[in-house]
Amino acid sequence: MDTADLTLEDIGRRGFKMYQQKDGFRFGTDSVLLAWFAACFVRQGKPATALELGSGCGGAALCLAARNEDISIDAVEIMEKPAGILEENIKLNGISDRMKAFNCDIRDLPPEIRAKQYDIVFMNPPFFNRGSGPAARKDGGGERLAGRFEENGSVEDFIYVAASRIRQSAGYIIMVMHGDRLADVIKTFDKYRFKPVRLMAVHPIEDRNASMFLLAGKKGASGNDMKILPPLILNRRDMNGDPVMSGELKRIYEEEHRDCFI
Repeated sequence: MDTADLTLEDIGRRGFKMYQQKDGFRFGTDSVLLAWFAACFVRQGKPATALELGSGCGGAALCLAARNEDISIDAVEIMEKPAGILEENIKLNGISDRMKAFNCDIRDLPPEIRAKQYDIVFMNPPFFNRGSGPAARKDGGGERLAGRFEENGSVEDFIYVAASRIRQSAGYIIMVMHGDRLADVIKTFDKYRFKPVRLMAVHPIEDRNASMFLLAGKKGASGNDMKILPPLILNRRDMNGDPVMSGELKRIYEEEHRDCFI
């Protein structure tokens, strides 16, 4: 693989590394949080299967694999180049025995995936409707555009596909999404008979509105199963009023996984 236009990153857990494009859609805090939240719905030491819809170069999937060695992951990515980098990242980290890449549209999954049901389907769908939200950077090309806007599937498409692949009455749909889309997501969950069971607001700093949310849904759950978790504050102000990484976020990045929300 030609690595001239790639960077090699240490993801900061168990020595895992990943290639990603210098100018394409790069993984960030939302991917780290998605992996952490997804891992919270698997008991440590218990084998589990997971499907990621829209994996990019594999940031969230690799973080999840690094957090829990008992998880097997199928990762789906529509864009050819990121999917190829995802395959290289799987080889790079020596996890081909429990992680597999698929270069396909989430709306047209291969028979191998359609034949399975998963304990977790996790996803970081594009945050914005087509034609809305901040303008995508032109120098990012199609991959940046597809990563931010619903060019290759709407939020409803993602939820519909997740609902079709989840283990009925036992599996969880896990997602990270822009804070303004909560009403859309809950409405779509209800359409496909999924109920939110855990919700966490993510605030960029303590005195700002939530910019994202983390949500878990389950089929067959009741309204009584819903819990709104304490908010996650990404940055707090120091004595000078400047934002610094919060202790909560630092723990998620650096400490071994111990959270469980089931």
